[in-house]
Amino acid sequence: MTWTDIEAVVRDARERGDSVAQRIHKLKLKEGLMTLLLNDPFAEQEDLKKEEAQMVPVDIHLELSVFANARKYYHHRKSAAQKEQKTLDASAKALKSAEKKAKLKLKDVKTVSAILKSRKTYWFEKYIWFISSENYLVIGGRDQQQNEQIVKKHLKDGDLYVHADLHGATSVVVKNPAKGPVPPLTLQEAACMAVCFSSAWLAHMSTEAYWVYSHQVSKTAPSGEYLSSGSFMVRGRKNYLPNSPLILGFGLMFKLDSTCIGSHEGERRVRGSGPEEQSQ
Repeated sequence: MTWTDIEAVVRDARERGDSVAQRIHKLKLKEGLMTLLLNDPFAEQEDLKKEEAQMVPVDIHLELSVFANARKYYHHRKSAAQKEQKTLDASAKALKSAEKKAKLKLKDVKTVSAILKSRKTYWFEKYIWFISSENYLVIGGRDQQQNEQIVKKHLKDGDLYVHADLHGATSVVVKNPAKGPVPPLTLQEAACMAVCFSSAWLAHMSTEAYWVYSHQVSKTAPSGEYLSSGSFMVRGRKNYLPNSPLILGFGLMFKLDSTCIGSHEGERRVRGSGPEEQSQ
């Protein structure tokens, strides 16, 4: 009997209402398989009685016995369960690792955000500037335009103007809102900045600088002369300072907490203003 004949016999039996033939869903004789429609073994008894009860198609190997087929599917189910458990374990492990990395990254972001928290930018930070050892603000121009701004906008009554005794040097202003005498140490530090930000730096030549009062600095040129941007006329006596070394440095500015201000009191006092300071 050929495979075609077997399929015809099964079809005729199904048409006659044979219960076994009706369970045969499909013949795969070339592959040695037969697909049967079986009830779900885990379904309730009441569901089995219903006509619409769902039948499960199962491939049966014709060369194996019933128990061998059952054993084969049991091993498949066991292997699938093990793979599922391994997948769940791997997913849980990956999720835990991702969560740990996310927490570390979030911690780093919070740390960076705290470090990069914007602070108030002071008006003088766009210029060359420093705080002298005696707590005076000293500013200088980075170019001709800033030299012009410093003198026109920030050179006030009581402030001092410092300039290297060279053409084209930066204009330096010592801010003195108290309008009292500016100590020599602060003047010498301002002179050092004026000399370093001049042509003397590239020439490796130490030179002197001078200081004058704010009212001695003018933008008005003598008759018949012209002052370029960033240049000024100084009238009256120039107070020359000793030669300044070509030495620059940098520092970190930080804000003191209210609890430790007392520990730093007097660090930027005026030096040499009295017997007590001189003895220290």
